[in-house]
Amino acid sequence: MVLDVIVMGAINMDMYVHVDDFPKYGENIQAKELDQQVGGKGSNQAVTVAKQGVNQVLIGAVGQDDFGKQILTTLNQQGVKTDAIINKEDTQTGIAVAVVDHTGENTFMVILGANMALNAEEVEEAMAPLEGKIFLLNLETSQESVLAALKMAKKKNMYIVLDPAPEGSYFEETLQYADLVTPNQQETERITGITVNNVEDAKKAAKWIADQGVSDVIVKLGSEGSVLYESKKDRFTIIEATKVKAINTVGAGDIFAGVLASELARNSDDLVHAAKIASKASALKVSRPGGQDGIPTKEELDQM
Repeated sequence: MVLDVIVMGAINMDMYVHVDDFPKYGENIQAKELDQQVGGKGSNQAVTVAKQGVNQVLIGAVGQDDFGKQILTTLNQQGVKTDAIINKEDTQTGIAVAVVDHTGENTFMVILGANMALNAEEVEEAMAPLEGKIFLLNLETSQESVLAALKMAKKKNMYIVLDPAPEGSYFEETLQYADLVTPNQQETERITGITVNNVEDAKKAAKWIADQGVSDVIVKLGSEGSVLYESKKDRFTIIEATKVKAINTVGAGDIFAGVLASELARNSDDLVHAAKIASKASALKVSRPGGQDGIPTKEELDQM
């Protein structure tokens, strides 16, 4: 069976510490509450894809610990296919701690654990029986696992969507495989050296990335929307943001990527439409509290 979307990326247990304001350096403050949820870019993106009702599977790694067991149970309950998740011995499951302030902005600290222990051989074995339309991945697992996955996805003629987060020193090596790259403002600046303050800056940066051999580029501008550049059509499209009151921005980029991949699996010829739906989904997510529980379903997006 050909899957609609194959996702690969980090799988973590996330701890959300809610505060009124971020502490200053050396300052001790009282937090309001602590939430624990399954997270990681790969996990978030896979749950998003599952909630869009398309066939998917998640490739990644967890440790053989309590967090790993909890994560697999939760992902299965969310409808994510977990057959390709590797259980790593002698390595802890990834953990992320997010401090979220009253505006919904967040700062993350991550122990990648099993995510960085995922190796090329394990990825090749997991991907060997898989066929898919869209391959969605990020850079939160080991370099060798990312490059192995990209090579296999290319050989299998999948459309490759690369979320370049976190931006690594080997990013340039990934460009020869990616069909679509979706950096945010900070990632765009690190990749291109162009500071992105407005739409015109985003256009310049998107064109620069496309000139490195990538067919399509989406530069995400947060609450200001995004800029799409399709190099084969030499066309820019401004994707307007849906205006909402932000409660929690955690995972907004992951929801954008997951919905984008899902819509492309349905209709690979209409990237503009896919980007618009992804933008709406991201906005709806930041207007809600929590992590994966706040990811919108296909039905909710259809009603917007």
